[in-house]
Amino acid sequence: MLVATGDSIITRRVAAEPGEDFAELTALVRSGDAALTNLEIMTPRDPRVPSSQTGGGHCGAGAFVLDELRWMGFNLYHVANNHSADYTHLGLLDTLAELRARGMVHAGAGVSLGEARAPAYLDTAAGRVALVSAASSFVPGALAAAGRTDMSGRPGINPLRHETRFILDSERLRRLKDIDESLGTAESARRAEGFGILPEAKPGAYRFLTSDVYEGEAPAIRTRCNPRDLDEICRAIGDARRQADLVVMSLHAHEGQSLAGNDTTVADFVREAAHRFVEAGADVFVGHGPHVLRAVEIHQGRPIFYSLGNFMFMLETIDRFGAENYEQYDFPPTTLPADVADAMSVWPDGRAKLFFADRRFWQSVVPVVRGREVELHPVTLGLGLARGRRGTPRLAAAEEGRQILQDLAALSPGTGIDIAFRGRRAVGRITL
Repeated sequence: MLVATGDSIITRRVAAEPGEDFAELTALVRSGDAALTNLEIMTPRDPRVPSSQTGGGHCGAGAFVLDELRWMGFNLYHVANNHSADYTHLGLLDTLAELRARGMVHAGAGVSLGEARAPAYLDTAAGRVALVSAASSFVPGALAAAGRTDMSGRPGINPLRHETRFILDSERLRRLKDIDESLGTAESARRAEGFGILPEAKPGAYRFLTSDVYEGEAPAIRTRCNPRDLDEICRAIGDARRQADLVVMSLHAHEGQSLAGNDTTVADFVREAAHRFVEAGADVFVGHGPHVLRAVEIHQGRPIFYSLGNFMFMLETIDRFGAENYEQYDFPPTTLPADVADAMSVWPDGRAKLFFADRRFWQSVVPVVRGREVELHPVTLGLGLARGRRGTPRLAAAEEGRQILQDLAALSPGTGIDIAFRGRRAVGRITL
């Protein structure tokens, strides 16, 4: 039995969390032969060295958070995400060392590309479980690289890169070309291509700045997987298929149909990848990244969870931030971490901000996969609670649980999510 969750941004101890709702959720996680979460927090050793570019803030905590997750029952960890390089490759290597020291099975990052791509294995009484992990959302410099005979590999994450195509109708494309020439950016791009700074535009495309724009019937954004990355990840899945009883593919992808991401839509390349991964031998596809739920789909009789949203969301209680986090709010050097937490959660006029203004970022489901059946257990992260308790997951009460499952069903037409009540809880059920 597999229990899966989404993003775990954990910065506090949870073992002392009071209440039946949390206790029942912990029991649910522990009930799985395999329990998976996305570790979206780094545990760099002191002195912490923050990267100049982050996945949206320096997500770091003491290594005690790994003990908290292990106490809760997790035994599979996805470590490839947009925060993996928040403390440079040194912080990533520190995190991997802490995981190894605790015997915590993890995948998606390593000292080289080969290690980052490789499956990780968990041996359980019910059989052997393989985990292959990758990310499509990452900052420059986060990617692992393979070694050569004359050069070592580079630590980093397992990437699934993608190509973005911008499509405009003929009249809009004509206007874009006119603007491009008028600004002088067209000539700059031509010179950059001539010097080899930029690759040449693909056949049939117009190069605008660094993007390829194609003519079509209507404006659209289309994405597709980098074929080399997709093929190599599928090879890893094929390898795992021959070595394990259950194969789980986990992907961290903020990207939706728009470039903004962090919404409920599914990017073309993510759907392409999920289908290929299942066809390559994955029994379950687990997605996360946008911090909200995305659709559930059944492909070839296997479940695809495009995003399980947040499981732990403790952004506000990060104990230290890099200088760039303060600079983005024009804060002076004397500013403290709580000031950053205030700035990220509340507008100057007191209104809740971004993540903190939308309940969907604070609601999720935990799927339990047993053979040909999936149970969906709704979870709430306590948006209305005080900062010191907000972001800790709890099983949702019946009415909120029903609403979460109805929202997920609306995102997943044709999947067939049945909703029933079990005591104080609403539970969803899918037959594969």
